[in-house]
Amino acid sequence: MMGKKVLAILFGLLMVATSVTFSNVSASTSVTVILVSDNAADKAIAEYLANVTGAVVVTTTWGVYDPNVTAEIMSYAPNEVIIIGGPDAVVDESVADLEELGITVERWGGQNRYETNIQVMEKAMEKFGLKFNESVIVAGNDSLAIKNALQIAVQNRAMVLYVNKTTNVTKLMERFQIMEAVAFGSPASKKLMEHVREQLRECNCTAREVQANITKETVLQLMTQVRERVRTIEEIANETNCTQLMQQVRVMEMTMEKANQALQAGNYTYAYQLMLELQVRTQFGLKAANGEMRKMLGNSEKMALEREMVKLQAQISVMERAGINVTEINALMEQLRVAIQNGQYEQARQLMNQIKAMVREAYQNGKEALRNNPPAKSSAGRKH
Repeated sequence: MMGKKVLAILFGLLMVATSVTFSNVSASTSVTVILVSDNAADKAIAEYLANVTGAVVVTTTWGVYDPNVTAEIMSYAPNEVIIIGGPDAVVDESVADLEELGITVERWGGQNRYETNIQVMEKAMEKFGLKFNESVIVAGNDSLAIKNALQIAVQNRAMVLYVNKTTNVTKLMERFQIMEAVAFGSPASKKLMEHVREQLRECNCTAREVQANITKETVLQLMTQVRERVRTIEEIANETNCTQLMQQVRVMEMTMEKANQALQAGNYTYAYQLMLELQVRTQFGLKAANGEMRKMLGNSEKMALEREMVKLQAQISVMERAGINVTEINALMEQLRVAIQNGQYEQARQLMNQIKAMVREAYQNGKEALRNNPPAKSSAGRKH
């Protein structure tokens, strides 16, 4: 069987890293699911779109393939899935899984969060006919500012625009033809917001500034997310025996400890800045970890088959809970387990293809049952 640590990662990601924003879903409505990583910037604009369109948001760990994600999306029987973020954020394996089931997938993503932000705003206006009254300009790497900016954007039906020190704010405002703005920052993005203020004056835009306060709770919330990311990287590093990843984990842990010391000393801004830096570093670490996992699976047919089996079992369980008859599929799954265990990989591949075809057919025919039995709310999700 697949190594215990890898199985723990595959099953654990669903419980720890995947969260769902719930909407009222009925069999008669058109359902759009937005799949997004836990990157604060991408996730905020996904939640914004969910608020104004009624879409359902499914969140997965940045840069890591989770075979359980497709099952979560299946449970809503969506008409389409919009992925926010590039393939580094939401990996291509997730796209392949969805298309395998016959689910229409569209990706809105650029090379970074700033390109993704602009693309999402433009496509949202085109696809959903959204019109914006003003813009909310916020530092794209300031999680606290982004979280608070999201609230104002929803309240005022404002366009969310992420900026950094190289952004030409004047051109950005002209591009979207919005001359009223709210500039949102925190003590961690003070210098950047001064740059924004100057450029807003140049474009003769009407602007007001809002600053979020960094508290102990703010830092602790960010620490929780980063700690989970570091733990995921460490688990994959141990399973793949990747020395470079292990070294990265040690350095990250030292930064975590440094931030914790600053937090205990009451220096919340410095602790927060350290966590923002670490948040970016974990993304590079997660990307590398996923690459190592791909290599390991590429060198082990048994482990690759077992990961596919984990994915299929999650999908079958979703349909079973909705009352869809999967008896024949479960019987084949048992044969698949035996074939993999006995090293009969050719037979296992044939069974796998047969099961995938049956799962796709059962899903396509069982959409009404899935929509009539939406997943129960969990502590990971919240309802708009």
